[in-house]
Amino acid sequence: MAPQNILIVGATGNQGGATLKALLNLPPNPTNPIHILALTRDAQSPRAQALVAAHPKTITLIQGDNANPKPIFASQPKGSITGLFVVTANGTKVSEEDQAIPLIDAAVAHGVKHIVFASVERGGEVTSWSTPTNVKSFLEKHHIELYLRDKAALAEKDGNSSNKFTWTILRPSGFMDNFNPGFNASMFTAMWTAGLSPTTRIPLISTRDIGVFAARALADPEAHAGRAISLAADYMTLAEIKQVFERTVKPGQKFPQTFTFLGKALMCYIKELKVMFEFFETCEYEVDIAKVRAEVPEVLDFEQWLRVVSKWET
Repeated sequence: MAPQNILIVGATGNQGGATLKALLNLPPNPTNPIHILALTRDAQSPRAQALVAAHPKTITLIQGDNANPKPIFASQPKGSITGLFVVTANGTKVSEEDQAIPLIDAAVAHGVKHIVFASVERGGEVTSWSTPTNVKSFLEKHHIELYLRDKAALAEKDGNSSNKFTWTILRPSGFMDNFNPGFNASMFTAMWTAGLSPTTRIPLISTRDIGVFAARALADPEAHAGRAISLAADYMTLAEIKQVFERTVKPGQKFPQTFTFLGKALMCYIKELKVMFEFFETCEYEVDIAKVRAEVPEVLDFEQWLRVVSKWET
């Protein structure tokens, strides 16, 4: 049987890389094998070359830019790509909408039948549909969600089978990975201290587990079609995070945090960060962690993340 050819955007990045790894870790299915098309801006980079060297029969590198998708799909026979994972990057010269929407259009025209989009949590599986927020990145992801949903609905209504496709939207909350060692973690906790009250909790998920959900949706589209899934595995204040950190990591490792005034200064300099933390402070999250765990029991809480996949010594 012909394999499922799944195109992964950002295959050498965080979420794309986690999705690729999770696909590789799925139980083998001889009747419906998966082949991964790993999209990267630089196929000669050490990370890209290491991927294909480790899995030469399972991964094919494709060099390209998702904001200019025609050459990507022109490199493959029409209809040969069955699934697509889309993740967008904020803070670049190209808007997230311009990264995703041309890619979605090109994928559907090529015959891709299932698209998984990594978005962002904005209050719950129902609430997020009507909560674009004032955070630029969140707003752009909201626009992409609506475009993806409405394009699929229109194709279904038109009855043109060649344009029909299904979708899954993943809405991760705060990233546990923001607490990996380094200056970025110190600044993140400084902004948290500066921007949020001590009692404010944020839902958290590991990048690894975003990849697990994405891989499941790509490998089994029928079970995940038309779903917008809020993702969180823990729900914590910064004080609770620090408490878990200090009892879990190897003694002598300090919790990553710098001066609060630096967090305030960064949020004043980058307005989107200030608006984002204002949203965190006021958002009434409705993420059902029990539901997430019922679907994928192996998702990591913060302590498990520290022990299993973080870069801290435990």
